[in-house]
Amino acid sequence: MHGAGSWPPSLRSAAFASLVASAAMRERPSLIVSTHLNFGPLAHALRVLLSTPYVLVAHGIDVRPDLSRARLKALREADAVWAVSRWTVRRLVEIGVPSNRIRRIPNTVSGEDFAVGPIDAELRHRYGLQPDEKVVLTVARLDSREGYKGYFKVLRALPSVARAVGRVRYLVVGTGTDAAQLVRLAADLGIADRLTMCGFVPDGELAAHYRMADAFAMPSSAEGFGIVFLEAMACGVPVLAGNRDGSVDALADGELGRLVDPDDVAEIAAGLIDLLARRGPAFWFDPQALRRACLDRFGQAAFRQAVCDALAQLPPGDNTT
Repeated sequence: MHGAGSWPPSLRSAAFASLVASAAMRERPSLIVSTHLNFGPLAHALRVLLSTPYVLVAHGIDVRPDLSRARLKALREADAVWAVSRWTVRRLVEIGVPSNRIRRIPNTVSGEDFAVGPIDAELRHRYGLQPDEKVVLTVARLDSREGYKGYFKVLRALPSVARAVGRVRYLVVGTGTDAAQLVRLAADLGIADRLTMCGFVPDGELAAHYRMADAFAMPSSAEGFGIVFLEAMACGVPVLAGNRDGSVDALADGELGRLVDPDDVAEIAAGLIDLLARRGPAFWFDPQALRRACLDRFGQAAFRQAVCDALAQLPPGDNTT
């Protein structure tokens, strides 16, 4: 079965749901796994029609009390719910999903697409970076609904960081409604020349942007997990994250990177200063060692094993072969 990417955006979800339903009726799968809660009601309906068990994947902010009744019912009655972090697990329990049906399976990263390598000199030239400039990078959607990702606070921390470590540039990869606000805030803070908005970056250039950074920072407060942390670490870049959400899982409780209070600009600044000054466990600043530590926990081999273990723990009687 092919996807619905060729359909107009306004019809794409409905078209995809129709394709899935038709394929399920025709092929009678032994298990349905939906990686988006929007299709939970469809999975639930197919179980009623075909007696096919289903699993829903929960990411974080998609789990909330104001979900539609159909989506809440699909979550609460799923044969299993796979959550990407402990933070997501807690949100699931709060809305009534039985804890014995929840399994935590962290996200994964491609070690082929994101790897340690030389810094792209042409890319540094594109952004006008000077040889003595340190680079702090954030990769995120700049949507006003996702201001929790912490990029405004990183920008506010930048003057303190610069006083401690010298010239520093903040590169932000991503697009959205908050982009203009970031530019205005930089001007208000008198550091317009310290912020570079990279805009949309194609997948083929993303790893090169990570490798150009001296530190990756996204001190979020409501992140379900944060695959960008894994991408940065797989490229050998030390990372800073918030200590209140699923980022804690991505950084293995602080073993793999610096965790800070996402609401404390001074603490964010101190964390960035430490990373840029290479203060912390030695392997954080050894690109190959950081990459190995990341892939050992979150590489695709570890992910496949976690999924196999989760399938083995589905309720007895489900035919999941």
